[in-house]
Amino acid sequence: MGITKEVRKKLKDRAEAKITPKKGSIAKKTTISATDIREAKTATAMDAMQRRIDDMPDGTRKKMMQNLLDSQRSKFEAKQAADVDTMQRRQQQSARDRKMKGKVSLAPMPKSLAFNRGGAPSRKGNFDMRKGGMFMK
Repeated sequence: MGITKEVRKKLKDRAEAKITPKKGSIAKKTTISATDIREAKTATAMDAMQRRIDDMPDGTRKKMMQNLLDSQRSKFEAKQAADVDTMQRRQQQSARDRKMKGKVSLAPMPKSLAFNRGGAPSRKGNFDMRKGGMFMK
């Protein structure tokens, strides 16, 4: 007794479903900036460079190239970590601002300070800077 057409069709559909790529974006609600794209290209280039270094014969040149790539990678990762910290601080600050909106108010400025601005004297006369600063005739 052989395999029926229905069973054969189900097996074929399952096999095709496993190899067929899913259509649609993974991240539909996130925006990708030019910086993100540039950083992804940099990471890909570093990985390619690492593969090239791994294929090199052992020696001084390989060691020098590996040290150079390691320093570049550490700088790149430090920059990415700093960007994440900055984003987290901004998110936390905006959340705090939203939470405190309408709850905090500043005291009004006293009238004595409002009109007492101070500053430099009015500029009348000669202001020759060659003779030790501003002076008037």
